Amino acid sequence: MSFLLGFSFIVLLLVFTILLCFISKRLPKEFILSTIAFMIVGDGVLVALWYYGTVEIVESVKEFRLGIAGAFCLNAMSRSVYFLLQNEKV
Repeated sequence: MSFLLGFSFIVLLLVFTILLCFISKRLPKEFILSTIAFMIVGDGVLVALWYYGTVEIVESVKEFRLGIAGAFCLNAMSRSVYFLLQNEKV
């Protein structure tokens, strides 16, 4: 159960990724690197809030951390594929 609670963090990461996609489309091309900085800082803040907010209710902290790591891996792969396909269309 702790793994699933950690892995459910992917929902929050996907919402944040969609928000970043909208922001990156509206920014001028000169500020595209600011989206990457916002993504790095935002991911750090979100994982800190998720971890410290739910660590008291998990049974196994090791499995909880493994679930969060799995969510980050899946989200990183999906971001990479999405932005690669987005650049292919141009």
